[in-house]
Amino acid sequence: MKRLAFLVAGLVLALGWAGWLGAIRDPVVVRYRVELAGLQRPLRMVHLSDLHGSNWDMPQVRLNRIMDQVNALHPDLVVVTGDFHASKIWDPPMRMDDAVRPLTRLKAPLGVWSVPGNHDDPYWIRWVMRRFGLKLLAGDLVDVGPIQIVGSDDLILGRRPVQGLWAAAARARPGKPLIALVHEPRLWTMLPANVDLLLAGHTHGGQIQVFGWPRFEKLDAKYIRGLFRNAAGQQMIVSAGVGTSIVPVRLGTHGEIVVMELQPPGRNSGTDR
Repeated sequence: MKRLAFLVAGLVLALGWAGWLGAIRDPVVVRYRVELAGLQRPLRMVHLSDLHGSNWDMPQVRLNRIMDQVNALHPDLVVVTGDFHASKIWDPPMRMDDAVRPLTRLKAPLGVWSVPGNHDDPYWIRWVMRRFGLKLLAGDLVDVGPIQIVGSDDLILGRRPVQGLWAAAARARPGKPLIALVHEPRLWTMLPANVDLLLAGHTHGGQIQVFGWPRFEKLDAKYIRGLFRNAAGQQMIVSAGVGTSIVPVRLGTHGEIVVMELQPPGRNSGTDR
């Protein structure tokens, strides 16, 4: 019995150590090629999600390093789909300022555009974003030239984010690609018909995928990461994100920076890790 207890303890320690190393490892770059009707020229868009600034595994020095990694990809624009702040057990919370400030390092000619996540206080994230001159889309539409972008608040606020997303999408110019930024992929089933591409995070790619654990809500489990298409021809990319939530551990998953090569019609869509 004692030997079994030691074996179990050793396994838990080994998994914990492996998970910690997975949590602090530099994110991998995952690439997709996506065709968008109405797009006039190729664009490179970088998608970040779930940074979860944290004194445990995502301190400001690491956030800065990830921003430099993004800049080295030479994006035309950068989008961030929420959860800038951490929510972890036994973690002295990082100041919202420190979690968001690294985003000011990002450089993209068509801008850096973000939406809130379920871990971002709806009031303070707006205040801090404005303070640093960062652009938060929540029920808003912006035209950046080659494409239009619409953003949504998180579903933690109830039905209001869905209503705001639909109202903003209704103002979009027909014939020009419309990309929606949300935090949770559950919005895939509530998507306005004129949205061509939906970008989401939230799932962390599972974060801990070992022995069939953990279990996710049915929809989250179905759309845990990757590229999806529906019968109407709309597309969705769900990022596994960069940081961690609840515990600073990643097992069976990688943190990722998503690079999308947006193409006019006539080129293949797909993924290339």
